[in-house]
Amino acid sequence: MKKEPIKSSVLVYPTIFTEFNDEDGHYFTVTSPNIKGMVTEGTTREEAATEAVNAIATMLDGEPYPPVQDPSNWSLAANQSIVYITVDMAQLKQF
Repeated sequence: MKKEPIKSSVLVYPTIFTEFNDEDGHYFTVTSPNIKGMVTEGTTREEAATEAVNAIATMLDGEPYPPVQDPSNWSLAANQSIVYITVDMAQLKQF
């Protein structure tokens, strides 16, 4: 009997936080090369991280989970940093 691989509901993706101080104020945008088209933002790092959890969960709901890329090869600007975002897809579906 062939066993199916267990699909974890907990996902951890590296994201790119970009900090801005411009005419729109101080804020952070979040993108991820792992999840094409994902862009969100927040006025603080904490808010941006929360929004990133929601964006990842929304974009991957019902979709195959993309493989996690190695962020050590990503080129970052001086105002960018890598932040790992953890999403529990099963927990978020309860709401």
